[in-house]
Amino acid sequence: MKRYCISLLAVLTLSVSAQTKEFTILATNDMHAAVENFSRFAAIVDSVRELHPDLLLLSGGDNRTGNPINDMYPITGYPMVALMNRIGFDLSAVGNHEFDSKLDGFRELINLSNFRYVCANMYPNDTLRLHIEPYKFFERDGIRFCILGFIQVNRNGIPDAHPDAMRGITFRYPNDVAPEYKWLRDRCDVLILLTHNGYEADIELAKVFPEADLIVGGHSHTPLEGNHLHSGVLITQAGKKLTNVTEIKLKLQDGKVIDKQAHLIRIADCPRIDTAIQAMVDKFSDNPFLNRVLTQVPNGFSSKQELGCMMADAQRATTGADIAIQNCGGVRYETLPKGGMTVGDVLRLDPFGNEMMIFNLTGAEVKELLKAICRADDYGPAYVSGITYQIDLGRTNREVKAIKVRNEKGGKFDENRTYKVAINSYVASVADYKRGDKDGTHLHVKSADEIMKYLEQHPSIDYKGAVRRTYTGGEDMEK
Repeated sequence: MKRYCISLLAVLTLSVSAQTKEFTILATNDMHAAVENFSRFAAIVDSVRELHPDLLLLSGGDNRTGNPINDMYPITGYPMVALMNRIGFDLSAVGNHEFDSKLDGFRELINLSNFRYVCANMYPNDTLRLHIEPYKFFERDGIRFCILGFIQVNRNGIPDAHPDAMRGITFRYPNDVAPEYKWLRDRCDVLILLTHNGYEADIELAKVFPEADLIVGGHSHTPLEGNHLHSGVLITQAGKKLTNVTEIKLKLQDGKVIDKQAHLIRIADCPRIDTAIQAMVDKFSDNPFLNRVLTQVPNGFSSKQELGCMMADAQRATTGADIAIQNCGGVRYETLPKGGMTVGDVLRLDPFGNEMMIFNLTGAEVKELLKAICRADDYGPAYVSGITYQIDLGRTNREVKAIKVRNEKGGKFDENRTYKVAINSYVASVADYKRGDKDGTHLHVKSADEIMKYLEQHPSIDYKGAVRRTYTGGEDMEK
């Protein structure tokens, strides 16, 4: 009998020590103020949370920018914060577009958020009072989570945002910083990296930080279906604009992750909406100004280049420039259907609030500017008005091999003539090339306002088939 009791005790002890737990995480990224999808998204979160009350809800950053309902609100970005508060987000990465309303605007949104932001590779001056932590611990159902944040840093040593919006903050590359936090592995059961870094960059991050169980990513707008394991680390990303949400299932035994699975839930497929969230969205959307029709587009826009050409034409016409150049990354639609084009459409197309500038450049300097924009903008070569051009690239946009520019009728381009060139202030700040006109002239008007002015002057517009730049090699991301 005594031997039986000892054996039974051993079995019970073994079963306790081998305790298995399962945990669920929902994650999204690059929502870009897609408030129109929020009521279905909220219904999905409610359903999953009902089954898993200890749910963690995470954002990979870029919560804002891209929808005037949010971006033109009296407190810029507040509608998204209010919706994220209501739905119960636990944590967000810092995305490059979190800086679009500059530091004062970002600080206000941080202070209004019921959730925190994490980023370990940004170092703001104390005087900025940005309450951003490198990592945060959570304990749910006896499981200890540590979530460590990172933001993408480009070749200029900053995230992809206007340099003026980040004054007073220094950044380091994620792969240099991550090894300094390996000690966190011993302080938690589950170690998560919450990044706004891009999928390819997250693969490299996993190589230097294989101690992580999971990377919840953003920035590259990559919808990752199923398990993407790199260096033993599960990497997830849900695409953009609340098209999907990633459901992540973790299984732990004795405080260690023994299995991890991920799959995408398509938000449009949810048959239900959260009526309370929809009421908030309706209230925020009640803005007749945004619905004002500016012009008619009988054939619509079937490509990003058609839209980019229209934007460049508008900037050239309203500024009186000889040439206008619109960076590809600043064109935020891929297509636009036929019908009336509204104020809201323009503010979604060009949501950044960049100012128009004029530079006096020689033809040779224009060629160097086009090369520099291509190197600085991972979205691809720029769109133009007043000229056409062919650019030959290497494997990436950074490797510019040759460029050939012609005038807008296809004739010879005079490299010795001085041209009046219109560009936006973001391009002026990131394009690195030699020029005689160092500072340019600020016009104190926003690029989106100039586009609206141009459209109102034309009862209808048609850019079907417009092609003014061609290229070989490189990557035309057009995200």
